[in-house]
Amino acid sequence: MSDLVKFLSKILLACLVVIAMGWTTYIGVRFYHAEQVAYRWVSGLAAKQAQFEKKVASGGGNTLTGYAPPDRAKVIAGVEGNLSGLTYDALQKRLLAVSNKPTALHALSIDGQLLATYPVKGMSDVDGIAWVGGNRVALVNGARNRIALVEIPATPQTIDTTRSFSLVLRFGESEDSNHGFQGLGYDLKRDRLYIAKEHSPRALYRVSGLNYLQSPDSRGLRIENVSRWLEEIPFATDLSSVEVDPVTGRVFLLSEESQMIVQLDGDSGEGRGMLSLSPNKGATPMPRPEGVATDEAGSLYIVSAPNLFYRLRKP
Repeated sequence: MSDLVKFLSKILLACLVVIAMGWTTYIGVRFYHAEQVAYRWVSGLAAKQAQFEKKVASGGGNTLTGYAPPDRAKVIAGVEGNLSGLTYDALQKRLLAVSNKPTALHALSIDGQLLATYPVKGMSDVDGIAWVGGNRVALVNGARNRIALVEIPATPQTIDTTRSFSLVLRFGESEDSNHGFQGLGYDLKRDRLYIAKEHSPRALYRVSGLNYLQSPDSRGLRIENVSRWLEEIPFATDLSSVEVDPVTGRVFLLSEESQMIVQLDGDSGEGRGMLSLSPNKGATPMPRPEGVATDEAGSLYIVSAPNLFYRLRKP
């Protein structure tokens, strides 16, 4: 009997060890992105990141230093579905976000309070949003690579994209690809719309001439593939969002997998800064950062699926 008890005890102990290891792995992957940390070291991406940081430091310093840790995550009450994009409306000093299932556009205060919701018709999925001046925004459907320019109504009501001016841009991707355009960022001062492709492969495009496209003086669109800018930042393994500094024209690239924001020069693509979103020891990382926006003061705003809101400010 004693031998049987010893045997069962060993089996029980082994089961407890397996359960503990499984639970630890789940916590590490689900909340601390442990698989990404391990991958970065094994693949050599950590070394490439160190090289990038050294180059930025020698070229004038990291422009994204000085930010305080993000405000505590705030749940945006009243939002259904998953937030997937964010932009800053400089005219009305508010944030605009988009969500899926149901597809909608949300107006937010700069402290993350829901102000209004506008259901979106004609797009089953909206992955990114960019304020393009006035009451207009650009919305992107990643699966279709379709960008629609729409007006935000004065009062909350349905936005019908089936009647809006749209662009469908294809660069070899197949129909209904799940790895299409993910983020939009607009430089109003220089009339440049940046389009980020999440992965497989990562890509970055720039469209100029959008603001005057429907005017008699329009010279058409100029579409550039600036994906070469990404060659020096392989450590940002995906692109979940793109934003533009309204003052300098520098480009912010948000990587969900790598938990970081990389800043590039808007003319040359040279690295200008990098900001890690990994928290201090003991804190929980952002679950799925999907959208980033910035205002004239340099504050950064981030939405993380399903409906979390963060704000990062400089002192």
